[in-house]
Amino acid sequence: MKSLTALSTRIQGIASIRSFLFMTLIMFGLGYAMLSSASPSEELMALADGLNVPDTQFWRSADALYSQLADYGEYGIHLYLTRVSPVDLFIPIAQALFLSIPITLVFQRAFDTNSVWQLLNTIPFAAMVGDYLENASIATIMLVYPDRLDALASVSALFTAVKFIASFASIGLIVAGFIVWLIKKSASK
Repeated sequence: MKSLTALSTRIQGIASIRSFLFMTLIMFGLGYAMLSSASPSEELMALADGLNVPDTQFWRSADALYSQLADYGEYGIHLYLTRVSPVDLFIPIAQALFLSIPITLVFQRAFDTNSVWQLLNTIPFAAMVGDYLENASIATIMLVYPDRLDALASVSALFTAVKFIASFASIGLIVAGFIVWLIKKSASK
């Protein structure tokens, strides 16, 4: 609990409209890098019959992942490891900050400063941990392919689910905090 409080306090120390705008620019830049013509995403999707990269699949079986890797072939796996994975080193931390800053800003207005609710600004970091574990798992699987690591493939899907659930929960927290703030603001008039 102490490290969670320390993380929450550190986020509160950097949270500002300016830092949120800065993180928004970074997220747009990373999104562009992943979705632009410079990104191999479309090429990878074409290799896998329209199936998006494994990181974007909420749930997948080990067999489904290995089927996708077979579709990628050596060329697609190389593309993924050399062009998608390097950009994906920055996305988890950037997204965690991008989501935790507005949670912090809204919750500072919606709840008392010492409220336990303030700790919820750390939820995006659960998504970050899930994302990094997912990335490491998928990269490891690709590096040893065609050998199979079915247990790791299954666990990587769990990491992806954690990433998505914590990310959507973070967005929900922003909305909920904003609603509480508006109610609190209208009640004080």
